Amino acid sequence: MFKQKSPRRFLFGLGLFTCLTGCFKVDAPKEIEVTAPKLFPSGVSIPSDFKWSSVKKMDVKVSVDDKFGGQYFYRVELYDRDPMLGAKANLLGAGMAKKGQDFVGKIVIPAFLQYIYIKKISPAKIPSTSMVAVSNLTSLVVSQNGTTNELRDGSAGGASSSDFSQFSKFSPSYDAKVYNVVVPTDAIPVSGSEIVTVESNKSYVIKSGTTFTGQINANNGTSNAKIYIDGNWTNKSYTLNMGSNNAIFITTSGSINLTGLTQNTKGSFTNYGTAVFSVLETTNEALYTNYGTLTADKATFSNGSFTNLGTTKFETLTSTTASTKIRNEGSLTVSTAALTNATLEVVCLTKLGKLSTTNAIVNIFDKTLLSIDDLDAGGTRFNMATSAILQVLGTAKFNSNRNYLSGPETGRALAKLKKVDVLNQFQAITYSGSLEIACSDHTANSEWNTFYIVNSPATIVPYEKSTVEIAGTTCNAGGNNDQSGGTIPSDQTVTEINLGTYSYAFEDNWPDLGDYDMNDVVVDMNLIKIQNSTNKITKIILKGKLTSVGASKRASIAVQLDGISAKNIKSVTYSRSNLVGSVLKLGSNGVETDQTYAVVTLVDDAHKAFGVADTPNISTQNGSYNPVEVMATVEFSTPLDNFTFQELNMFIVNSSQNNSGRGEVHLVGYASTDKIDNALIESVKGSKLSATDPFKSVNNEPWGLSVPVSFVYPLESKNIKSVYPKFESWALSGGAKDTNWYLER
Repeated sequence: MFKQKSPRRFLFGLGLFTCLTGCFKVDAPKEIEVTAPKLFPSGVSIPSDFKWSSVKKMDVKVSVDDKFGGQYFYRVELYDRDPMLGAKANLLGAGMAKKGQDFVGKIVIPAFLQYIYIKKISPAKIPSTSMVAVSNLTSLVVSQNGTTNELRDGSAGGASSSDFSQFSKFSPSYDAKVYNVVVPTDAIPVSGSEIVTVESNKSYVIKSGTTFTGQINANNGTSNAKIYIDGNWTNKSYTLNMGSNNAIFITTSGSINLTGLTQNTKGSFTNYGTAVFSVLETTNEALYTNYGTLTADKATFSNGSFTNLGTTKFETLTSTTASTKIRNEGSLTVSTAALTNATLEVVCLTKLGKLSTTNAIVNIFDKTLLSIDDLDAGGTRFNMATSAILQVLGTAKFNSNRNYLSGPETGRALAKLKKVDVLNQFQAITYSGSLEIACSDHTANSEWNTFYIVNSPATIVPYEKSTVEIAGTTCNAGGNNDQSGGTIPSDQTVTEINLGTYSYAFEDNWPDLGDYDMNDVVVDMNLIKIQNSTNKITKIILKGKLTSVGASKRASIAVQLDGISAKNIKSVTYSRSNLVGSVLKLGSNGVETDQTYAVVTLVDDAHKAFGVADTPNISTQNGSYNPVEVMATVEFSTPLDNFTFQELNMFIVNSSQNNSGRGEVHLVGYASTDKIDNALIESVKGSKLSATDPFKSVNNEPWGLSVPVSFVYPLESKNIKSVYPKFESWALSGGAKDTNWYLER
C-alpha cells in the first residue's frame, strides 16, 4: 500500500468505497522496506528513454496485381514466421485488397523480427508468399507489381535486384540456318590409315567422300596448324591431342569418331557436321564450338570454353575452373553435370539429368528453359532473365549458404521446383527479383532460423499453380501457361483475424519497488479482430488466461482500449460475468463507468478468480492451480480503422479506490485511466517515480513487461535477470541488444 497523508481521509474513502461497491476486502498492507533498486545494483544506468518494449509498431500498405479488374477481393495476410509452419506462425494482420482498394493497416511485430511474410490469395484461390526484411523498418509499402518501398528511419530504401544488364535483353541467336567452313585450296590431303605429323602454319584435309582411319600428330611443338574434315575420320582407339594454337574443323558433310579429343593453349575445335568422342577435353584457354551434332561420353572443360549452337549430348559434363564458360544456344542434353567455379549460360533449351554446382554461375536467358532432374547446389548464383524458366523435376538441394536464385528487374521469370531441400543450412537459398517460385514441397524456415529467403517481389506459389504466362518457343519446350485459367474466381474474404498471444507480467508493489520476479500477476492475452469488407474492425475478442498471482495483495486486472472512446462501445459480453462488475463498476454497455477511454475488466479479484478466499501466492507452473480463462467480446458502435496489441493498455489495480483515486500499474509508456490517484503520483514523483513516466521508477525500472509469446515467468523471489541471462544486456542497452531475451532461459 502507498502511504496516506491523512489516515482519517483514507478510512473514510475506503469505507465509502466498500459500502457503495461491495468490493473485495483490502488486506492490511505488509511492511516492505525498499531502500535501493532491486533490479540492478546501485550505479547501473538504464537509458532514460527506454520504453521497456519488446515490440514495435509498423504502418503497412499492400497492393495486389489485380488480374480481375477489381471484380473480386484478394486476401492479404502478414505473418511473423513462415506460414508453412502452420500454427507456429503468428498472424500480424490481414485484410482484403483489389484494384482501387489497397490493404492499409498497422501491425505490431517483435523487435527482433528480421522478416515479415506476406501471403496473398488470389480470387483464383492461388496463394503466393514473399518476405520483406524489416530490420529498422518503420513503414512498408508493397506495390501492385509486388515490389517494395521500404522506409527505414524515414528514408526510402530497400534491397536492389541483381544486375542483369549483361544478358536480360539478350535474344537467342540459334536458328535453323546451317553454317559451314571453307576448306583452303592448298590444304594437304590426308587418307588411308597413315600417321600424319602436321607442320606449323599448314592446313590438312580429309576430303569429302573419303574415310581416314589413321592418326594425326598435332602436338609436336607446331602452332597454327589447321585440320579440315570434309569426309570421315574414324579411329576408336585414338585420342587426338591438339597442340598450342592448332585448330580442327568438321564441315557440314564431315564426321569424326575418335576415342578422344584434347586441346592445348588457345587451340580450337569447330564442328558443323557430326562428331562423336568417348572423351572430350579442353585445357589452357582452348575453345570448342559446335554448330552440328556432337556426342561425348565424358566432356571436361578446364581453363577452356564450350559454345553449342547445334545439338549436343554428353553423358557427363565437368568443369572445375572459374575461367570456363559453357554456353548453349542450341539443344544441350547432359546426363550428369558437375560445375565448380564455372559459368553456364543457357540461351536455348538445356536439359540436365543431375547437376551439382559449387561456386558456379548459371545465367538463364529470356524465353529459355533449363530443365534439371535433380540439383545439388553449393554457393551458386542462378540469374534469370524475363520469361526464363528453371525447372527441377526431382529435388533441388542447396547444401551450403549463399546460394542465390534471382529474377529480372522487369517482366517475370519462373522457377518450377518440384521439391526444395535446404538441408537445414542457414540462408541456404535466397530468391529475389521479379521471380515466381512454383513449389509445393519446400523446406520451411524454422521458428527462429532462416533457411531460405524469398525477397519481395519474388513469390512462392503451389507447384501446379504457376501464374506466369510464357509463350512457347523452340528454346523453352512450349513455355508456361497460367494454371488458374480454368478456375472460377471468387472473393477471398477476411472476417476473423487471430493475432496470437502476448503475455503481460506485473510487479504489484507500485509505487515502491519489488523483488522483480515478475510473477505477481501474469496474464496471457489472445487478441482476435472481426473485420468487414473495407477492413474496418467491428468487434474484438479478448481471450485472457491468468497464469500466476505471485502476490499477497489483492489485484484487479483490466485493459484500457487506448484511443477508443467509452461511448463507442456498443456492448461487452463477458464469458465469466461472475468475475467482473463488483469492484470495477460497469456501465450498461459493459465498460467501466466514468472513464474517457473504454476500460474492459478481466477479473475483479485475481485470487478469487482462482477460487481462493485468502491471498496466498499462486503459481500454476507447478500444477497446483489451473490457469483461469476469461473472454470479453467488445463490439464497436463505429468500426475502427485499426486495432493492434499496442492499443491494449493492460494494467492491474493494486489498491482500492478512495477520494484521491486508486493505485494502478501499467506498462512503461502507457497512460493511466481517469481513476488513478494523481495526488499519490505527484507526492512521489522524482523520489520514487520518474518525472516523465509514472510507471518507471526514478532509476527507470518498470513495474510491468510485455512479450509477444506466452511468458514463462520466474519462480517466487527469483529475479528476472538471473532467470533470463540476456535480460540485463537488453535492459542496459535500452533495447538495442538481445531483443529476443525472453526466448532463452
